[in-house]
Amino acid sequence: MDILYYIVVFILSYLLPFAGISKIFELRGEKGWKAFVPVWNFLIWAKIIGRPSWYIALLLIPIANIFIIAGMASDLNKSFSRFSFLDSILAIALPFIWFPYMGYSLAKDLKYVGPVAQLRDEFRKKYKIAAKAKDESEMRKLEKEYPVPKKGVVREWLDSILFAVFAAHFIRLFLIEAYTIPTPSMEGSLLVGDYLFVSKVHYGSRMPMTPFSFPLLHNVLPITGGECYSNWPKWGYNRAPRIQSVHRFDPVVFNYPEGDTTFKTPNYGEDYHNQLKRIHDIDIREQTRLKMRSALKSKITIRPVDKRDHYIKRCVGLPGDTIEVRDGDLYVNGQLSPVIKGVQHEYYIQAKEGKMIDMNYIKKNYPITADPRSTATQALVHTSPEQAERMQKELAPLLDTFYRRLAVKEEIDNNGMFPYNFSLYRWNNDHYGPIWIPKKGTKVSLSMKNIELYQRIISAYEGNKLEIKDGVIKINGVPTNEYTFKMDYFWMMGDNRHNSADSRSWGFVPEDHIVGKPLFVWFSHDGSSIRWNRIFMSALGK
Repeated sequence: MDILYYIVVFILSYLLPFAGISKIFELRGEKGWKAFVPVWNFLIWAKIIGRPSWYIALLLIPIANIFIIAGMASDLNKSFSRFSFLDSILAIALPFIWFPYMGYSLAKDLKYVGPVAQLRDEFRKKYKIAAKAKDESEMRKLEKEYPVPKKGVVREWLDSILFAVFAAHFIRLFLIEAYTIPTPSMEGSLLVGDYLFVSKVHYGSRMPMTPFSFPLLHNVLPITGGECYSNWPKWGYNRAPRIQSVHRFDPVVFNYPEGDTTFKTPNYGEDYHNQLKRIHDIDIREQTRLKMRSALKSKITIRPVDKRDHYIKRCVGLPGDTIEVRDGDLYVNGQLSPVIKGVQHEYYIQAKEGKMIDMNYIKKNYPITADPRSTATQALVHTSPEQAERMQKELAPLLDTFYRRLAVKEEIDNNGMFPYNFSLYRWNNDHYGPIWIPKKGTKVSLSMKNIELYQRIISAYEGNKLEIKDGVIKINGVPTNEYTFKMDYFWMMGDNRHNSADSRSWGFVPEDHIVGKPLFVWFSHDGSSIRWNRIFMSALGK
């Protein structure tokens, strides 16, 4: 992380807020410079609002400290007669603007009403006693003497909503978030209609890269369809300390790497990169890219890393690993992958002459997904090897043919397989690689034979200017035949191996795209009924 990032964070989170608070300190007879001294400034702040000294120890508790500071900011407002709902919002959301404005522009109008937190606690105790004794005269007296205006019903609701949104937003941003499984790419382990809780602290909470966004939304505004965040300011990639590293064969939630460029068209799901990767000829692909950018300029949206769509896949390759798929089986560093419970393959079924396959019976009694083109005489199904064996044995009297369906080696997949050079890499879902996964700090030799493996890393993910002309590779204007990676990368694959758009389709996942670790299924339904047996089930699926 460059030094500019830390300078901006320091100015916005510390220097500007306490520059304003220093003037507020002076109104209480304290030296303004004390506002810039760590710990001392919070002790004085706590004293002014009526909190005990030990209260600042709560600032050492991660996540909780966010709410403690928010409460202290609101109480500082109220201690100086700033009671409006807007004042509370500004103090919590924009302290680097509000407190300098309050300290420098509003200083002459500020009136200290007392240590409001202490007064509030005393009021509540006395009022509770009076209410219990049904002493209405004492209750009216307390209300009249209490310096903070009594909130109306609307204000009470607004304050409650503000706190709830603030709490939910920060919990979602740094601690835990709920996700839904929308596609069958992980079926066998995670099903369409599963609702997951995903931990953001296991791999280290990622700091917001686009800090100004609409609370509780990811990238698109409802109804209007516009983007829900501001592209300014943009902060660099940084993480809080992690509990653990990404483990091989764990499911991982991440931002879709090719989601940086999207279409705002009726074919929104048909993203920009998918349309290009199907073009076999490299020169024609580049010409098409330029035409698309020109023709659809107003409909193309460029998204920052943390606002790209969320995907969930299984991490089968760590930085430095070599991944290969041989005859549909996964090999990691030359070794056959251990059996992962729930991994599915594609099987072809054909009934004997005069026999029929009851697909409704099969779907009810076996955990499968069937190709919509399946009929009563032949079918394509996705299921695990264990279930396929059971199905073949139990349905044997009906079956003429039953086998695992594999693509032919070097058969071109028309959907496009990373890195999309069909003359050099004739790969498909069942015959892929070997491919090495870049590791931070590792240097790789570059040539025209391998540049397509790494060109998106060099340019899109690590921010360099890459030029390739007449067989010469230039990075940031300098001819070179080597590159040192700045980040770690990962290889993700869906458990439904023949029905998953994963790293075989779009390549490496950079470490700055990693979002979190799925924990468990908190709710699940199949569209018509609740799957009670899946609720509180582990999301690891191993």
